[in-house]
Amino acid sequence: MKRIMLLVITLLFATAGHAKFIKAVLFMEDGSTKKGLAEMVESDDSKVYFKNDEEAKKEKIESVNVKKIEYEDGESKKYIAERLYTTTANLLTGKFSRSKKKHWFYIVYDKNVKIGGIASEGVSRPNAGGTGNVVTIANTAYFFGKKNSEELVFGYATTASNGFAIGTDSLIRKMSREAFSDCPKLIDAISKEDFKSGSVMDQLKTIFEKINCK
Repeated sequence: MKRIMLLVITLLFATAGHAKFIKAVLFMEDGSTKKGLAEMVESDDSKVYFKNDEEAKKEKIESVNVKKIEYEDGESKKYIAERLYTTTANLLTGKFSRSKKKHWFYIVYDKNVKIGGIASEGVSRPNAGGTGNVVTIANTAYFFGKKNSEELVFGYATTASNGFAIGTDSLIRKMSREAFSDCPKLIDAISKEDFKSGSVMDQLKTIFEKINCK
């Protein structure tokens, strides 16, 4: 399962700085589809780079016109990227807020509940006073929500180095109450779960498989 938890990180970091076109199907907001080749998108990409075939000229397609992308690499592995809103809680006030625009997620689970991941590459930059560096650790943030919802709620994050979840128990329980407000039995099951580092995805999937809230 660690492989699945690190899927988004591996996927995005492997392509960072080495953009290439791979086989893809674009599902447009108007209901049409475009089959050809596309570069893998990152969370805040405003455009999708697409070609009908290897010899065709590269097109820039506005992300707002694309609902979902299905990628297939040379080993016939499939990845799905989908544009959805994010809902997060303010660290100080605890108040929930939805993003003003949609972001690209890579979907790692999609049944009655959907789980999507957004990878963030670690950086090192000078602090405001120039006296030292601020280091951000590479991580993947996982969001979940009802299958047909246009938004996913932040659930937890894992570090790139070891895949361990960060501050999971209380946060997942809080966020699940927001994501599944109309499904008390799912909220109850999550509240009773003892989430352990490295197995959060397994535990969530087991709960989602057992409890079906429509």
